[in-house]
Amino acid sequence: MQINQIYNMDCIKGMKKIDDESIDLIVTDPPYLIEYKTNYRKDKKHEFNHTILNDNNPELISKYIKECYRILKPNKAMYMFCNFDNVDFFKKELEKYFKIKNMIVWVKNNWTAGDLEAQFGKQYELIFLVNKGRAKFFGSRVTDVWHFNRIPADKLIHQNQEPLDLIKRCILKHSQVGDLVFDGFMGSGTTAVAAIDEKRNFLGFELDYEKYEKASKRIKESLEFQQLTLF
Repeated sequence: MQINQIYNMDCIKGMKKIDDESIDLIVTDPPYLIEYKTNYRKDKKHEFNHTILNDNNPELISKYIKECYRILKPNKAMYMFCNFDNVDFFKKELEKYFKIKNMIVWVKNNWTAGDLEAQFGKQYELIFLVNKGRAKFFGSRVTDVWHFNRIPADKLIHQNQEPLDLIKRCILKHSQVGDLVFDGFMGSGTTAVAAIDEKRNFLGFELDYEKYEKASKRIKESLEFQQLTLF
């Protein structure tokens, strides 16, 4: 498959076309298997009020993790986002193939509502750092508690969009200039944009056509901006 592209297709079908051990780093935010949709938008027809595709499909996650292991080069790393509700499932599936090095706690500047009378507000998400072999990090050593503000609601392209600086940290810690970074659930295209900004190559998929179109536009603008800064 051509690099520096995202494809509007099922990630498992697409990954079958990727060569074994050809990816330098995976940074990915798959469905959390919680059938997520926001309930706080006044416009109930807004796309964020629709359940994310495949957010009730654990078999997809199992197949995805297996394919991630196949396409990742030896002694390389993967960052995989998940949340509290299904952390046991993700951990079990990852351990079938990878060595778990950290369960990073991403502390956000907001917290969930949930059960206001019987549950404390959740202010974090989890990020598994896993290795295929042993992947040494670059730069200084950091802790496994990361503080990054969430993206304001009026700036979101995707309801679960991650901060660009957070993804850049993953990329800078476990890849070098010119490396190929993969994400099978591109969403708003943040992994690709972070790769472009840090002079890495990227490859990925997004099944939802509307999100694919928005991500493609954002990636195109990022590539054009990078070209302008070269002159």
